[in-house]
Amino acid sequence: MRLATYHAHTTRCDGGDSPSRLAEAALASGMTDLGYSAHAAWPFATEWHLRPGDYEAYVAEIRELERRFAGKLTIRCGFEADYLPGVSAPDRGLYARFKIDYLIGSIHYVGAAYPGEIAEPWSVDGPTETVAATLDAAFGGDGKRAVRAYWNLMRDMVSHCRFDIVGHADLIRKRNGALGFFDESAPWYRKELERTAKAIARAGKIVEINTGAISRGAMDDLYPSAEFLSILYKQGARLTVNSDAHAAKDLTSAYDRAYRAAREAGFTELWFLDSGGWVPEAL
Repeated sequence: MRLATYHAHTTRCDGGDSPSRLAEAALASGMTDLGYSAHAAWPFATEWHLRPGDYEAYVAEIRELERRFAGKLTIRCGFEADYLPGVSAPDRGLYARFKIDYLIGSIHYVGAAYPGEIAEPWSVDGPTETVAATLDAAFGGDGKRAVRAYWNLMRDMVSHCRFDIVGHADLIRKRNGALGFFDESAPWYRKELERTAKAIARAGKIVEINTGAISRGAMDDLYPSAEFLSILYKQGARLTVNSDAHAAKDLTSAYDRAYRAAREAGFTELWFLDSGGWVPEAL
């Protein structure tokens, strides 16, 4: 089986190592496939997104690495694109001009619950203090309401946007251990997972097991949770394993845990990107 990640960040956005450093580390570690996925919110950007004026240079740099490592390491060029309705969407039509190989769709922000009010969106991936403050600003501190809004947004994204991989699907768990704003064992939450798994499978999207929370010390667990993985398997969703690496040392961090979790959930294959499209290989 190939050793791959399609979710990796460099100094082009919020990563700590250059694209060439990641490629060198991937080759040295025995990886077969490396996909770059700069944070994107075209045509906008925050401090951790690829700047709009740098898109073409980023793609050109990755294509040069693709030529340089040809025959030794398969390199792919993509984006991790944010979904915030009215602002940005992970849709191939929006990013077609850059001729990328694939697109990850992710949700890092959830808009305020009160239409017409000016409020900072809930930042589900920020530092604990930011997650708490924006949860209060956007949803009056109502965790259940916020979590349901997140899953509604996720289902809308997978159903209406054209992209390949669902990024860290249950990212809202990242700060829940510290803040306790919802009960992950509650029946209403399981229903949200079931509805979302059905939407993902119906849309034909690939779900990633993402090891980034472990490598960066945010949470000693994978995305998705064991329960969600099991539900995704039962719905027939497709799966890949990604590290969400922000440093070369983390390119395959916790992959042993990811493979074990996939098998325990029932999965027997993972999906990899070939020149002709996505193909399965036995796990």
